[in-house]
Amino acid sequence: MKAIASALLLVFGIHSSMAAGLPDLGDSSRATLSEAQEDQIGREIMRQIRNDADFMDDPVLEEYLARLGEKLAAASTQAERRFNFFPVRDPGINAFALPGGFIGVHTGLISATRNESELAGVLAHETAHVTQHHIARMVDDQRISGIATLAALAVAILAARSNSQVSEAAIVASQALNLQNQLNFTRANENEADRVGLQILIDAGFAPQGMVTFFERLQAQGRLYENNAPAYMRTHPLTYQRIADMQNRVAQLPYKQHADSEEYQFVRARIQANEGEAADALRRFESLAQSTPEPATWFGLARAALRTDKPERARAALLKLDSGKANSPVVLTLKAELALSERQPLRAIELLAGAMPRHSSYRPLAYLYARALLAAGKPREALIFIGEQQRTWIADARLYSLLAEAHQALGERTQSHLAQAESYALQDRQGAAIEQLQLAQKTGGADFYTLSIIDARLREMKQRQQAEKGKK
Repeated sequence: MKAIASALLLVFGIHSSMAAGLPDLGDSSRATLSEAQEDQIGREIMRQIRNDADFMDDPVLEEYLARLGEKLAAASTQAERRFNFFPVRDPGINAFALPGGFIGVHTGLISATRNESELAGVLAHETAHVTQHHIARMVDDQRISGIATLAALAVAILAARSNSQVSEAAIVASQALNLQNQLNFTRANENEADRVGLQILIDAGFAPQGMVTFFERLQAQGRLYENNAPAYMRTHPLTYQRIADMQNRVAQLPYKQHADSEEYQFVRARIQANEGEAADALRRFESLAQSTPEPATWFGLARAALRTDKPERARAALLKLDSGKANSPVVLTLKAELALSERQPLRAIELLAGAMPRHSSYRPLAYLYARALLAAGKPREALIFIGEQQRTWIADARLYSLLAEAHQALGERTQSHLAQAESYALQDRQGAAIEQLQLAQKTGGADFYTLSIIDARLREMKQRQQAEKGKK
């Protein structure tokens, strides 16, 4: 997100004179942005975020966050609203909410949590910021017309939260430092997000103590490293009053335990194995395996060994997982990744063919199976398989991208461009989608039916693009 910061933080300076006093953001009736406008602003921001190198393409992590997010969203006051939880490759302890229900989660946050209830507590807090319209109200209060300008302002807010040192240097150069201070969440925002988020956490079945213990630890860390406090503390001010209020609320509740899911443990280990230099990660897990030989440790060791191109060590670590843990879809995914890394796609196909019936709703297995078929030189089978998966997951950008690869391998360039266009369209990359459709028109060799589809989709996307420009 750092590239976005350098380009868009000037928005603060341009519009600082237009900022008015913020309203009481806890009063949701004061919002004037419609839900459709919030969604459009969020999609505009996400369009830019997806082009950033820190936006992660990790189906395993995305799947876990989506499932955890679904539990929290279902327990919120807006269970019918669509939420989208996505990972950001950043070691900082942070998470952020955007208009439209988009919630970014730093890998550093997941790695720093000690149990699943702590992670769920932070994400419940961010979910509450969305349901209470806190971010949307900040953007709305600038009274700036045009979705593009609103989205640019929101991205600048996001960038400021992701990297305070870079952003503050840019803001001071303009006359917007006061505006940045206003745009950070107010204490009223935070108190309300704590209260609403705690109820979401409880209703979703997690231990309410998780929210308190994690914020207590952050507060202690902030005192120790005042000049280098966690990013989450800079953007979500932690006060003694907030901590005390949460402690009092939790003290009045019955004690509740929540067992961490295997998926949380494995995903956390996966992140830690991907952190830093590959050789250092391997040494960390080798040492940890001596003192804490638990399933998640062996999983992390296998992942770290795969990073350092040591397949024998990865296989040995995976053998340490008992048979029950080995049936976890996350573990099965790693086994398939190992087979593909060793250029043994047929072994991956065999493994995945046995795993998918038991985990039919786990998308990463389906993605890997399609990739294994392509790696094995079976694009026609991949084409058929992807088509079957699209009956279940209709609007899946990755499946369309894999479909494009399969068509390309078969020499069907027109269909490949068409499939890639649909993948881009699902990512709100209208310009790239239009370019692919235009290439499909020029390729030649397509039948009348396919050309008709291309023409119709091109007209539709151009009209949508013009409509969006008209709103900016």
